[in-house]
Amino acid sequence: METALNELPLAIFTTLAPMGAGAFAVLAAAFCTMNLDDVKIKAIDRFSLIPLGLIAVGFIASFFHLASPLKAYGVFSGIGHSPLSNEIAVGMVFFVAAIVYVALGFAGKLSASARKPFALVVAVLALVFSLFTGLAYMMPTIPSWDSPLVSLEMVGSALLGGALLALVVLALAKAFDGVDGHVMKSVAFLAGVIGFVAVAVALVGHFDMLGELWSPAVAGVSLAEAVVPFLWAAAVCGVVGVACLGVASFGKSVLVPAGVGAVASLVGIFLVRFAFYAVWMSIGL
Repeated sequence: METALNELPLAIFTTLAPMGAGAFAVLAAAFCTMNLDDVKIKAIDRFSLIPLGLIAVGFIASFFHLASPLKAYGVFSGIGHSPLSNEIAVGMVFFVAAIVYVALGFAGKLSASARKPFALVVAVLALVFSLFTGLAYMMPTIPSWDSPLVSLEMVGSALLGGALLALVVLALAKAFDGVDGHVMKSVAFLAGVIGFVAVAVALVGHFDMLGELWSPAVAGVSLAEAVVPFLWAAAVCGVVGVACLGVASFGKSVLVPAGVGAVASLVGIFLVRFAFYAVWMSIGL
């Protein structure tokens, strides 16, 4: 568990940033499926500061993982051949695009014709960023992390948490007032369920992979057994999140169940990330 505590800033980053990114991906669907007037659009832009804030906090946390945060610019020197540098580069491109998108919308400078394609571009960048966040851990020197399942887990977490957070934003913006929004709720539900299944599949596969690893200092199975309580707690949070997503998507109320589900999914994702860093095992150790 000492490794997980040492990597706590990265656990925060890989929890908050992909979840906020996933919200932008799902929110893009709102502009494609709903008839939104100017008042609702302005409100959505205003409350989009919530997922943007989560992403910002995540990136700030990541800098505290560096031995010298003031030398963070050195990370960019490895773009193209370092998975970590690629992740940060893609993340910054997405973050800047999201900031510009929200700022233009907040200032009323984003025209109706430009909003939908811009929102879709941000959505694609959000999912690519989540994918690259997982790819950053595919390192042969750390076999307990070196698996494409990590990327599947990151994208799944982004979809599950992002779907709930997007519903919170839309509910706060009163975008569901009236008969419109049924398709959007269905899209959010589908995205969240796909995300939950993806995370579950990734965790089962990763857990099975750990059982086959061994080093002179520790067996992978012992590492896996140590994080079982965290994963069970995460599973409970995930089930609560999906249940709340269902109520928010098909029930009469959206804000409260989506809010509860978003908090539950955030806690569950963090527990998964904490467990992930706890199973660190290098080739020589």
